[in-house]
Amino acid sequence: MDNSALLLQFAREIQAAAGKRDWASLDVLDQRLARQLALLSERGGVSANEQVALRTLRAAHASAFQLCSDEKHRLGLHLGEIHSKQEGWVAYALESDMYQDGNQA
Repeated sequence: MDNSALLLQFAREIQAAAGKRDWASLDVLDQRLARQLALLSERGGVSANEQVALRTLRAAHASAFQLCSDEKHRLGLHLGEIHSKQEGWVAYALESDMYQDGNQA
């Protein structure tokens, strides 16, 4: 059975989810893809059409992977920035509580 249409559908779905930055859908697609590729591997032998579809799928997956990696890096920087400001926020909150309680220092 030729699975090239299914593989190309995976590629389209991955590209669409990546374009929307839909991380949850990308996670589900990645899990479904892993199962499908395991089945394909068990079957053995890949047709010429499937090889072409797999190359297209590999490119879509690599692009989505890079997008996820870039987002992970961006979030890491953002969390680091938040963490670096945490001490100031705590001090501000404590000072604010003191003023609300009427216990000015």
